[in-house]
Amino acid sequence: MNARLLLLSTMSIATLAAVAGCGSAGARSAATDHSAPYVSGAVAAPAVNAPAGSKAASSGSGSLQAGTSTSGGSAGSSGSPASLSADSSDGDIVVGSPGADVARSVTAAYTVPTGTFLASFDTVIADGVALNGYVISSQTSPDAKGRIVSGQVTLAIPTASIASLLNSLPSSFTASSINFSSVDDTNSIVDLNARLTSAQAHLAALQGLLVKATSLDDITTLEQQIEDVETSIDTDQGQLNTLTQAVSYATATVRLKERGAVTVAVKVSTGPSVSSAASKGWGNLVAIAAVAVEVLVTAIPALVLLLIAGVVWRLRRRVSPAPPAEVIG
Repeated sequence: MNARLLLLSTMSIATLAAVAGCGSAGARSAATDHSAPYVSGAVAAPAVNAPAGSKAASSGSGSLQAGTSTSGGSAGSSGSPASLSADSSDGDIVVGSPGADVARSVTAAYTVPTGTFLASFDTVIADGVALNGYVISSQTSPDAKGRIVSGQVTLAIPTASIASLLNSLPSSFTASSINFSSVDDTNSIVDLNARLTSAQAHLAALQGLLVKATSLDDITTLEQQIEDVETSIDTDQGQLNTLTQAVSYATATVRLKERGAVTVAVKVSTGPSVSSAASKGWGNLVAIAAVAVEVLVTAIPALVLLLIAGVVWRLRRRVSPAPPAEVIG
């Protein structure tokens, strides 16, 4: 009897322990399921680049996780955000992609180690050319010893690569300023396209009328109108090409200067001075005197010949006998 009671007690304790274990495992599973969206969302969500001016994540990767917040790690309420940048650069600078018809530019100033200006200058140009860009203009300045220590280069690069250029610069470059600017040309491009479409339709109609015209006056009038429309088309097409180039290629101006370098100021003349005016007047006087001497030297042979001719004429007049007197009978 005691053995049977002991066996039943043991089985009851084992059953209770099993039930308690299942309950705690279910609680842990529920807790894990509750927190799973937050953890998995932060790990598996696709990363998108941070917009211009924003700070990168604390890990230094330069990107934000979609569907998560930086404060508490909870999912965002606005849904999955769209891509914030078309630039594929993996560097720290991300400029975003505001639109297809926006002209963009950047002006960046850097200091470089002493004695490395020319090499750094060549590096900037090489990086821009590697991104399918080209040099628009450049300018350099020397120090008191005549060594080039400062300057800038302006590049035209594909707009989508504007951040890639800055991110490709060596780590020895120390940025002192980076300024971006954008101009939205969407309205101008839409307006020019509409005007071109209308003008081309007008041109086709005028050319159709010219084919059917029989009067000389009608032909002359239509030809003049066609010429005016063609001129308008050429003007609008030129403006559209300029805007298309501006939105396709960003302008990047990179200024470099060696650390501690002092450049020599270039003297620019603002107008004529008194000394330069006096020098110019003296030069004009010398030129006039030279012309006068040249004329005199050229005229001397002619004067000598005239003098000889006059002397000969006078001598012949003295030597010739006087005509005989007429006798009156």
